[in-house]
Amino acid sequence: MKINTGVRSGRFAALAEELADRFRERAAGFDESGEFPHRNIDELRESGYLGLTVPEELGGLGGDLTDMVVAQDRLAAGCGSTALVVNMHLSMTGQLARAWRGTGSEPAAEMLRGAARGTVFLAGATAEPGHALVRSTGAKAVRVDGGYLVTGSKTFGTGTAAATHLTSMAVCEDDPAGPTVLVFRVPADAPGLKVKTGTWRSSGMRATCSDNVELHDVEVPDSAVALSFPEGHLDGTLLQTLWGWAMPSFGAVYLGIAVGALEQCVRDLRKRGWEHRAFAQTTIAECELLVESARALISRTAEEVMGNSLWTELGVQEGMSRVLMAKLAGTNNAVAVVDRVVQLAGSPALKPGSVYDRALRDVRAGTVHPYSNADACELIASTELGLPVAPVNPPRSAELATRAGTVAGAAR
Repeated sequence: MKINTGVRSGRFAALAEELADRFRERAAGFDESGEFPHRNIDELRESGYLGLTVPEELGGLGGDLTDMVVAQDRLAAGCGSTALVVNMHLSMTGQLARAWRGTGSEPAAEMLRGAARGTVFLAGATAEPGHALVRSTGAKAVRVDGGYLVTGSKTFGTGTAAATHLTSMAVCEDDPAGPTVLVFRVPADAPGLKVKTGTWRSSGMRATCSDNVELHDVEVPDSAVALSFPEGHLDGTLLQTLWGWAMPSFGAVYLGIAVGALEQCVRDLRKRGWEHRAFAQTTIAECELLVESARALISRTAEEVMGNSLWTELGVQEGMSRVLMAKLAGTNNAVAVVDRVVQLAGSPALKPGSVYDRALRDVRAGTVHPYSNADACELIASTELGLPVAPVNPPRSAELATRAGTVAGAAR
């Protein structure tokens, strides 16, 4: 079923659709070689897509999270790896844009202008074994005059092959308030920061080239620290930023991959003349229900994030539960759709290089992409049962800038 975008998001979806049509022709080659899709990123830059979540007054397209999830769904139907890479960038620029509307920060404005021009590309390197929930980290930050020296190892550096700036995390154990997690952004070529090219070897999302990242005495000035919170806490500002933007949009990306396989399946059914077969019709209907129910939850959650109700009407853990449900609806329904599509496609689905083969592998990455199914279900169930999963650190500001305009006091 064609995505019903509404008037506002329609132009973003149309741009994503145009790009996806081109990326679809290259997706198998990038998947087979494991090569980073530089050509696709170049075309995203030339089209202005890298500025999708940058305000129009700063040179961008003026979209927000509600527009982003629609566009990313369509882009991923062409090339899932490319969509996931750019998702990191769009999420971070969107968060920064929302903060800028509340603070008017000139450094933030300049970075956003760079994103709109295509000279700034943001990526993250926060993941570590044993620290998937981003409540703590093994990387250490040592206090020095004017900032910190950070040393640590990170995994899943999605987008590092194109990044100009990286967001990462470390814990300062000697902070006067106790062990404190720092979230910071530094240039990708900062001394002591090294992307371990070639460490990404995966059966799914191969072209993301999500290589490991090493940090050794990387200088992080105080001005580069965007957020800090007590170690081991469920942080409210992180809900407003990282989790609020990443979880619905991750769900949209993985769902879009499944939609790409479903669309190919419909084309193939028509070529075979099987469109009147009862099993085919039942299966296609089931897939449409899975896709549209996930889209509805993802879109509703994006509206809740942009409207602030996730933290003004709900507690931090309740808000986290809702963004995680959006992610799980997207990723798990994607798996269910692809499994059904493969039953219809038959043995051709197992052919290396086919849309089906790639989708089978790519969508399963979504179920282990943090928050994984296991971690997310634990938090969702604990929330419903009234069980706290961790101490809560409230957000620094409840009212963030909305689509309608500026709200003073937004988190930096």
